[in-house]
Amino acid sequence: MRLLKIGRDASCDIVLNSKNVSSLHAELTLMNSGDIMLEDKNSLNGTYIQNQRINPNSAVKVRRGDAIRFADVELQWSQVPMPEDNSAYKAIYGIGSHFNNDIQISGGTVSRYHATVKVGKDNKVYIIDHSKNGTTVNGQKIMPNNPYRIKKSSSVVCGGVPVNLKSTPIQWPNEVWKTILGAAAAILILFGVGFGAYQLINGRGEWNQKKISARYNSSVVMLIGMYHFEVECGDLDLNILNLIGIPTKFYFTEDGLVPYGEGMTLSAIEKPQHYEASGFLISKDGKILTNLHVAKPWLFDGIIEKVESYCRNMLANYTEKRTGTALITGEISGLSGYISQLKVKGVSDGIILIPQGSYFSSENAIKCHIVSAGEDVKKDVALIQCDRQELPNSRCSFVNVVDSMDVSEEAWEVGNEIFTIGFPHGTNLQDAKSERGLQAFCHGGHISMVNSDYNFNFDATSYHGASGSPIFDNKGFLVGILNSGVEKENINAGIKSIYIKELLDSPYTK
Repeated sequence: MRLLKIGRDASCDIVLNSKNVSSLHAELTLMNSGDIMLEDKNSLNGTYIQNQRINPNSAVKVRRGDAIRFADVELQWSQVPMPEDNSAYKAIYGIGSHFNNDIQISGGTVSRYHATVKVGKDNKVYIIDHSKNGTTVNGQKIMPNNPYRIKKSSSVVCGGVPVNLKSTPIQWPNEVWKTILGAAAAILILFGVGFGAYQLINGRGEWNQKKISARYNSSVVMLIGMYHFEVECGDLDLNILNLIGIPTKFYFTEDGLVPYGEGMTLSAIEKPQHYEASGFLISKDGKILTNLHVAKPWLFDGIIEKVESYCRNMLANYTEKRTGTALITGEISGLSGYISQLKVKGVSDGIILIPQGSYFSSENAIKCHIVSAGEDVKKDVALIQCDRQELPNSRCSFVNVVDSMDVSEEAWEVGNEIFTIGFPHGTNLQDAKSERGLQAFCHGGHISMVNSDYNFNFDATSYHGASGSPIFDNKGFLVGILNSGVEKENINAGIKSIYIKELLDSPYTK
């Protein structure tokens, strides 16, 4: 398989010189079967087949010679490579991050269709690189689009990610037994016994807890946030509230209102009032998925209503105590107006992250900001980003949600095996002196109930601090994000991945 990017940007494979063409306008995927798939990448002026505009972000099968137009520029088929003559090969395997590949690998530097392995009729095996970040064989970078012979013992690295050739479905020369095993497995499948072998043959072998942790733990981060409240009273003078001892900016604690002072932003993790959660990186520019209740905790559990009620009671009690005295005259009279117009809003002081494997210290704390977070508490997902707009450090990777997320209804069926990775109990279970730094926990379980259009329940162990953890299935696909649970009961819940896709496809504006 080969991916061709089409657009105005000079980095595209097919560059179109028109101001009406988007930087990345569309993509053509040349499949090993000879099929050609066309996808509009949410361009401004559209992609057309036979003058009919196609839906963005949805692959459409096309044929060579079709009249295709990108905004006002016609596709010149001479720019599209002709199908390869694969008659000399008896087997072809795709390698890359897209789920269509026979050998799927993930990583920020792995292309969707990174390379192709071909087994010749002469039983020789070749790898062809067609990626952005290259492929090495036994430490030597190979030339792109040129077959390079490999053996089962070869060390192949695609975009910095090793490929374990021994665990792939490639049928190596002189391994006739694999063909026999495949036939036997097919017979077993007919009797309902050979599902595991079937998955192996098709390159969809099940992932266990060890593999999930090894693949994704460098993508998860611990999040620490802090927020305060601010009072609004329409057009009324807020200074009056300060005069009678009600702060207009404050923290809400068991002891009441604690005034918020300028400079009390979250610059360190030693602040007495903060919350801890989890999140996971999804792009090389440091974007992180987590819960809405991590980005905007004041929207949940009726917190705003509780604080507003507390403030109104303070005003009412003050009025009762001072009625008829000199204090309820002149500029501070009419407190009932303040009571009726009083509104409280939550304001984030900031969110910081500490990556998996880093020491828990203010030096390793990386500031983040909210990118996209709505107001619908049922859709408990949010997107934040590192202020530096890059991965926290060189050890971090990210989850390729574009190609490794399942949003089908089958993803949340009762009984499906799932795994979560995060930081339950936050810093309480971390050894600050450990040389390994923060370490994420990986827990396995099964989906136990689908209780709404938004949530599903599962029985994997989880506690506070794990909110925002990714939930993967046993194929390594992202199926949800952990958002709640009943401690000590292993009754936990996750938001379905369809709402992650919705958030990413249609970001909220602040």
